[in-house]
Parts: sequence; structure tokens; C-alpha cells
Amino acid sequence: MTSIKKNYALILTVLMALAIVPGQAVAEQVVVVFDVNSALSESKAGKSMSKQLESQLKVVNGEAQKFDARIVGELEKLKEQRALMAADALQGKVEELRIEELSKKQEFAKRSRAIQAGGQKAGQEILKVALEELAAIAKSKNASLVVRRDAVFISSPGLDVTKDVIGAIDKKLPDVKVKPIEVKE
Repeated sequence: MTSIKKNYALILTVLMALAIVPGQAVAEQVVVVFDVNSALSESKAGKSMSKQLESQLKVVNGEAQKFDARIVGELEKLKEQRALMAADALQGKVEELRIEELSKKQEFAKRSRAIQAGGQKAGQEILKVALEELAAIAKSKNASLVVRRDAVFISSPGLDVTKDVIGAIDKKLPDVKVKPIEVKE
């Protein structure tokens, strides 16, 4: 009888050991979480890119506002001169201003799109470095899975490697230039 109990105890021990092994294999899997948007916005290069975009777009918008003010002023002058001008001459001047306005608005829009395209290219440069650094960090942590922050509902803060990646980006790419790129239409 004791022999059966010993065999039973041995079988039970082996089964328990086998049951624990898959659990340990799962526990060894390392997952890290990464926030792409934070890496782009919080890195030195990302902040530099944002400032450059804002500055370049501000220049274009300022020029557009000055142009609009000039057009309004010229239309006011034409209203004042209406009684002194022939109807067809007045209509010709109004048409010239309308064509100039349309042309300038298209130019301003084209410049804005070029700046935004330059910003997208700069963002891609940052993202490329971010992904290279993320891969290196994931490898150093023996991560078997990297998950985007926006795909996770809840995770342990210890799984998030975003700050590590941002630090690595800052070392490798502290600045990026935003050069407007002409967009083909």
C-alpha cells in the first residue's frame, strides 16, 4: 500500500512539475510598451520640428494677412473712386484684384503644403531613429513583443520604454531641419 502511495505521490509530483513548466515559459515572455506620439512630440528633435513648423507657417500666414489687408484697402479706394471712373474701368480694376487675390491665395496654400510636407519628412526621420532605438532597447530587454501605447488599455509603468527611446533619440538626433518640399499637384 505504501508503494502505491509512493507511486501516486511521484506521479502527482511529475504532473505538477509539468503543469508549472508552461507557466514558467509564459512568465519568461517580455513585453514592452511604446508611445509613438510621445516620442515624436517629446524628443528634442520633435520639439525642434514643431517650433520650425510653427515659425514657418506663421510667416506664411502673416504674409497672407498683410496681402488680405492690402486687397481690402485697394477695394476701399476703388469704392471711393467709383464716381470718378467709368464702369468698365472700375470693373476691370476689380477683376484684376480678384485674379491677383486668387493667385496669391493659391501661392500661400502651396507654400503651406510644402512646409507641411517638409514637416512630414522630418517626422519620418525622427520615427526612423525611434524605431531603430526601440529595436535596440527591446533587444536589450529580451522583449519578445513590442506593443503600441494606443493599443493597450492598462499596463504596468515598468513595461513602458518610451522615455528610454526618447533619451536615445535625443542622443542620436538632437535636431532635425524642416525644409519645405514642393508638392506636385
